[in-house]
Amino acid sequence: MPRPIAPEDLTWLLMDRPNNLMHVHAFMVFDKVPDLSALTEVIMERAVRKFRRLSQVPVILDGEWHWEDDQDFDITRHVRQVVLDDIGEESFRTYLSGLFSVPFDRRRPLWEAQLVTGPPGGSEGYVLARFHHGLADGIRLVQLLISLCDPAEGSTPSAVGRKADREHQHPLEQVLHVVGSSVGDSVDFAAGVTQSVARAAMTLVTTTNPLRLVGHISDALALVRHPVRLIDAVTEPTSPDNEISNSWREIGRMLLSDGSRAGVWSGRPGVQKSVAWVESLPLEGIRRASKAYGCTLNDVLLGAVSLALTDYLAERHVTDVTSLSWLMPVSMQPLDSDLPPTLGNKFVVVMMPMPLGITDHAELLADIHLKTTRVKNSAEPLAALGVQRVIAESPLRVARGLTDFFAGKAIGQLSNVPGPRVPMTLAGAPVRSILGWVPTSGDQPVGICLFSYADKISVGVATDARMIPDPLHLAQLVEGHLEQLALSHKEADV
Repeated sequence: MPRPIAPEDLTWLLMDRPNNLMHVHAFMVFDKVPDLSALTEVIMERAVRKFRRLSQVPVILDGEWHWEDDQDFDITRHVRQVVLDDIGEESFRTYLSGLFSVPFDRRRPLWEAQLVTGPPGGSEGYVLARFHHGLADGIRLVQLLISLCDPAEGSTPSAVGRKADREHQHPLEQVLHVVGSSVGDSVDFAAGVTQSVARAAMTLVTTTNPLRLVGHISDALALVRHPVRLIDAVTEPTSPDNEISNSWREIGRMLLSDGSRAGVWSGRPGVQKSVAWVESLPLEGIRRASKAYGCTLNDVLLGAVSLALTDYLAERHVTDVTSLSWLMPVSMQPLDSDLPPTLGNKFVVVMMPMPLGITDHAELLADIHLKTTRVKNSAEPLAALGVQRVIAESPLRVARGLTDFFAGKAIGQLSNVPGPRVPMTLAGAPVRSILGWVPTSGDQPVGICLFSYADKISVGVATDARMIPDPLHLAQLVEGHLEQLALSHKEADV
């Protein structure tokens, strides 16, 4: 029996554009690939029979969108082998880059898995999976991919999502918690505003040097022209875990950000995409660095991306960009081993302001840690959830406009995915590494995925082929800075 498509799923289902398809891509690397028949059986047994959505198609019935069973479903249309003349990484990169622009046949279920190998006689290869975002969000699709693997103790990734103590609260209850959590928080916030304004006024009044006065007025006008800077200045005196001021700060940023862009990335993305990655970097040194610098592992990973982008832009003589915003997915439900039979989208994206141009490791990581702490201790994810709900229930033209508005405030999508902590096998074949990407939207030119697996991390970069034609170089820059950060913890300990 056909079932109505949930609004949060329909949003992604109808958001495809030729230059940015709403597809989630992932692949596993093998030194010895599994057998095609064994892989097909595993996918049929552990995915298709368990999740009916994988054998359904979207249809319009009486003017409304529904999921309907594909009466002619054939697993061989969705699981197949692709033989490349050369299975080397460069050849696979070229092949995968081309798939980023290939839409699904809407007459069939919107997913596929490919066993990509070289000429007969070789053993290395990949299992490549592609899903439409309308089926599920990236975090749930990671769970789905892991569930295909053979059971192993410790395979469930670390919990991600909102705080566990609010896991079962209704969103309205959570908002009320933020608003009514502490009168003292509000007083602190108001005091911070008052102090900031008073300091600015006193500076202007007591300045007798006309040149300095012009400078102060110029600074004030700059704050008016860039309201996010004003929000930052006003909320800076409050503590990093102050939910009231953080909520105003992050929601204001989400609404008022001017979408800082580097000149080298101007224009609209085209259809052609380019993909690259580096795989299996040890996490041990990075973990030690996070402890030495007093920050989280995620902060160190973001720091490496910041340093890489600073270098990348400097190579192109761009040194005046001091911040770029990213959209980062956050699950609204903790990640566990159980997936709902309908899959679906239960996540939000939050805006992460990433500082650029800071080369001192301690200073950079302290700045990033402060920013991530403010985002975590704010109502931004709940506000983003509300915005996504509005988009989901809006007419398509309005939904596209709202999506462009918010997507235009960020350079792209940045995902940090905690994968299995132990080595896994798929259809009996050991998995060497895993990597994946969520789609970019609007005119965003780049997506970066940091995927941890078996105490190692891989870095993937997907870009618009014209705007950022060398994603491998960018991935290698991230790799180099991760290695430097892993070594620099000794300096932080001194």
